[in-house]
Amino acid sequence: MNDWPRRIAIVGVGLLGASVAKSVRATIKDLHVTGVVRDPGKRESLLLNHVIDSGTDSIETASRDADVVVVATPVNHIADFSLRASAASPADCLITDVGSTKQGIVDAVAKDHDAIQKFVAAHPIAGSEKTGADYACADLFRGKMTVLTPHPQTSVEQLKRAERFWQLTGSRTVTMTPAEHDDHLAAVSHVPHLASSAVANLVAADSANLVGSGWLDITRVAAGDPGMWLAICQENRQAIRRQLAQLAGSIDDLQQMLKDSDDVGLLRWLQQAKSIRDQAR
Repeated sequence: MNDWPRRIAIVGVGLLGASVAKSVRATIKDLHVTGVVRDPGKRESLLLNHVIDSGTDSIETASRDADVVVVATPVNHIADFSLRASAASPADCLITDVGSTKQGIVDAVAKDHDAIQKFVAAHPIAGSEKTGADYACADLFRGKMTVLTPHPQTSVEQLKRAERFWQLTGSRTVTMTPAEHDDHLAAVSHVPHLASSAVANLVAADSANLVGSGWLDITRVAAGDPGMWLAICQENRQAIRRQLAQLAGSIDDLQQMLKDSDDVGLLRWLQQAKSIRDQAR
C-alpha cells in the first residue's frame, strides 16, 4: 500500500476533484492523474497547471487502467458515472465519490453487483462557496472529516482501501450508514444552507447597502452554486424536510417568546445556541 495508488482518474475536475488530485500528489510523487473534463479549453488549462497529467472526455478511457476513480460531479450524476467507471475499470479498482448525499447513490450503484464491490461512497466534509479548479488546494481536506458509507456487500478490504485513500488527502475518516449520513448532513449542512438562503432573501433592494459583517457571515454559503444545491435537495428531500420541521419548531418557539416578552426564555435560548456553536469550534 506504500506505493498505492499509482494512477487515479478524477471525473469532474472542479474544486473538490482538483483538490483530491493535488492532495494525493503531495503524498505520492509519481502519481499519474487523468482528468475527465468535457471542455477542451478547461482540459488544456488543467494540463498546463499540472493539476492533471492527461485528460479525456471519456469516463471509460480514464477508468481503464485506474487504481482509483473519484467521481466529483454533482450528486445527481454520481451513480451513473460510477456504474460506467466500474464497467471499464480493473477488477481491483476502488471507485469513490465526494457527494454530500449518500442513500440514493449507494442504492443505485448496488443494483449492479460488480459495481458495488468496487464502490465505497464517501463525503469529504470540506469545500467552499467558491467553485472550480482555480480555487483548489492541496490542503483542502487536511484535518477535515471524510464520511464513508459502505454498502453491506462492501468487503472489509475495500473499505480499508477507501480509508487509506482518503487519509492520503490529509482527512480523517469515519464510517456510518448512508441513512445516518443523510440525516446528519441535513442537520449540519443542507438545512443551514437553505436557512442561509432564506436570510439572504429577506433583504430588499433598498436595504442591501445596510448589510454588515454579520449578514455576510450568515449568508456566505448562500453564494454556493444553486444548481448543485438543487440536486442535493432533490436527492435528500425527506431528511431535509424532517430537519426543516425541527427548524420551524424552533422559530415558532422564538416567535412565542417574543410575543410573550419572555426575556428569560429568550436569553436561555440564545445561551444554548452560543454554547453549541462554541463547542463546535
